[in-house]
Amino acid sequence: MNFHFTHPLYLLLLLIAIPWVIWFTCYSDVSVSPWRKWTAMAIRLLVLLALVLGIAGLQWLRPLEGMNVFYLLDRSDSIPSEQKEMAREYVNKNAQTKKEQDQGGIIVFGGEAGIESTMSPAVDLEKVHAVVPTAATDIAGAIRLATAAFPENGQRRLVLLSDGNENSGNAMNALASAKRLGVSVDIMPLGAERAGDVV
Repeated sequence: MNFHFTHPLYLLLLLIAIPWVIWFTCYSDVSVSPWRKWTAMAIRLLVLLALVLGIAGLQWLRPLEGMNVFYLLDRSDSIPSEQKEMAREYVNKNAQTKKEQDQGGIIVFGGEAGIESTMSPAVDLEKVHAVVPTAATDIAGAIRLATAAFPENGQRRLVLLSDGNENSGNAMNALASAKRLGVSVDIMPLGAERAGDVV
């Protein structure tokens, strides 16, 4: 648990404002009892502190408990069957190494993305049941779907299993947007087998 400021330079305002409030209280011509004078100064200082901290963008950061992982499986035609099977096995093996508080989910994609399984403490992909168009590859759509489907609590991570041969959407833009939202991304490349090329 720690504090963070988005605009810390504004904290320098306190170096000017606090002495001014103290000077104003000490040299004010208003005749009031001492306790009222010091109470008024304390209230002014608290209000001033709250304003400056707000302008400086004070944030209270709490440690995020547990890791939420979405596995993004490329099911497009450019991925050979044995590579798809290897990706399925990888998900199951990787999920076995997670900690007790971690959760996992699976998204499959081709021309469109679909949720195979939502976040759950247990991840066991025996067979892919979600049906998606396989004639195209839209990695960006899968990233956007996963980012939107994350739970509010916990750290967020994507594991992309693909050959990277996208022909729809813009994966780089989607990755940049996901990272701005605090989503970390790991990529496991899948090698496509090509035979009988004209060359």
